[in-house]
Amino acid sequence: MTQSLSTPALDPRTLRDAFGAFPSGVVAVAASVKGQLTGIAASSFTSVSIDPPLVSFSIATTSSTWPLLREADHLGISVLADHHDAVCRQLAGPREERFAGLPFHVTGNGSVLLDEAVATYDCSVHQEVVAGDHLIVLLEVHEVGGGDGEHPLVFHRSGFAKLHRDDLDPARLDGRINGADVDSSADQARATDKQEDAA
Repeated sequence: MTQSLSTPALDPRTLRDAFGAFPSGVVAVAASVKGQLTGIAASSFTSVSIDPPLVSFSIATTSSTWPLLREADHLGISVLADHHDAVCRQLAGPREERFAGLPFHVTGNGSVLLDEAVATYDCSVHQEVVAGDHLIVLLEVHEVGGGDGEHPLVFHRSGFAKLHRDDLDPARLDGRINGADVDSSADQARATDKQEDAA
């Protein structure tokens, strides 16, 4: 007979601190819904799939903003730049003040995109998956673009940081991450150069 061992409950604060050890970027998820600007800041954004083009973020099931946002036909995702720490706090503040003074534009389909973002995505909801006390929202990407921002804002250990690359190897990755080639375009370019050299 196998004896089941009960797993001791994890302390929420300890778990939150462990989650916070993993740095991430921050995005604004925003749309114009029935003429009302609605948005949130999320640090759980990640790319999911190239074919079909999918990204995702997670949001608490207790969020009062998501029920409004999910009514939008399209959602705008803006990758916050390293000077957007105040913008992130603003997007987490009172709903009626979240876009006050921010440079942004609204697309024809209702996506709200920040002008100074590092990158932007025009998306629609593909699927929602309940995961504990959060929803994992899968988004289909319809269009991508860039803003005026150069480097992303980093969220780490409940605070903001910036990227510093001075002491890092500047070479591009040519290995594999997530089981896929990281820089297949560079590999193809090198292969083409070799073929031209051989010719």
